[in-house]
Amino acid sequence: MLTENDLAARQAAEIAAALAHPVRLQILALLAQGGAYVMDLTAALGRRQANISQHLAVLRAAGLVQAEREGMAVRYSLRSTKIPQVLDLLQALGAALPTEASPRGGRRRRRRCRGRCR
Repeated sequence: MLTENDLAARQAAEIAAALAHPVRLQILALLAQGGAYVMDLTAALGRRQANISQHLAVLRAAGLVQAEREGMAVRYSLRSTKIPQVLDLLQALGAALPTEASPRGGRRRRRRCRGRCR
């Protein structure tokens, strides 16, 4: 149980943090259909290669995806068969909760520039 094991709670929090971005959830959902290259993910999600690579780095650091080099290319895949179940559970939980339960209300908070903005 998480309440009795600090290490398990810490690991769960790291995984939850990695899952806490919509693009990373979309990447995991695509990888659940089978391994993919960065170019496949960029085409499917309509995002830049650098953005996808950054999200993949977070997912790799959390131990959710693995990378296999195939010549010059790198193929990404899920490290656990339980990940699609987690994605399904998150989707079902989101559908079961009232929409006002979202802490941000679907809107992002603006950051202050403090003189560093362009």
